[in-house]
Amino acid sequence: MAFHEEIKKYREEILGISQEEAIKRLHMTQAALSNYEQGKRHITVESLQQFQRAYSIPPEHLMKIIFGEEAGKEYSPMVLRERSRSSDYERIIDMIESNNALMKFLVSLSYSTEKVQIDLTKFLPHFLKLIQNR
Repeated sequence: MAFHEEIKKYREEILGISQEEAIKRLHMTQAALSNYEQGKRHITVESLQQFQRAYSIPPEHLMKIIFGEEAGKEYSPMVLRERSRSSDYERIIDMIESNNALMKFLVSLSYSTEKVQIDLTKFLPHFLKLIQNR
């Protein structure tokens, strides 16, 4: 299977994420991702590194994808999915730990009532849109 087919399969079947989620992780346009996944755009080393980071692909597995080799049992979809989740959690924890104000806010929120937590959760997407539209 060609690289572009494998990378699309990895996104859909292993990670189970949409193109919209992928473009957010990859910091690229939907058209660019679509072109990569359809084989219309050649992958550069920099793009390859972007895919590896954004999808948390183990280096050995990435090499097998690149060379069209069959991955062994150590790379079952469940193992790869769990690795991706762990990597996502690590990024979130690093982000929180590096932002003292965010850390304080989240700690105080954890002591709030469930109603306040739910209300804030509903408000956050609107807040993010407001920030993005600045």
